[in-house]
Amino acid sequence: MILKQVSVFLESRRGRLAPVVRQLGERGINLRALMLAETDRFGILRFIADDAEAALAAMQELGNTARISEVFGIEVPDRPGALAEILAIFDDSEVSIEYLYAELAGPGDQALLVLKLDPIEEAKELLASAGLPQA
Repeated sequence: MILKQVSVFLESRRGRLAPVVRQLGERGINLRALMLAETDRFGILRFIADDAEAALAAMQELGNTARISEVFGIEVPDRPGALAEILAIFDDSEVSIEYLYAELAGPGDQALLVLKLDPIEEAKELLASAGLPQA
């Protein structure tokens, strides 16, 4: 399924993440999955929220550069080897996996894997032919 991801660019210095997540919490926005990548000068916080548009507005209110992009959400069985099986779908294709991360949920039999795939149309076709649901 296609998900809306919010990406927030943060200066790489102590104390920059807490106000962001506090702002989301104060507005009742629930995070479903997130990742933080950093370099020496900046970080990129990427997350899936229950309301992407409200999350984007909250980030902009803080003065952060932020945007919404489309990513794939794939349910993966919570067992050894399941991730390898999903990634094998792209083995003989031109699709590249730019990054991936997983949901913030408790134990269960399925986990949500979030992937940035390119080219998106070929990725959609491969996932559909593998029987994975598309939104």
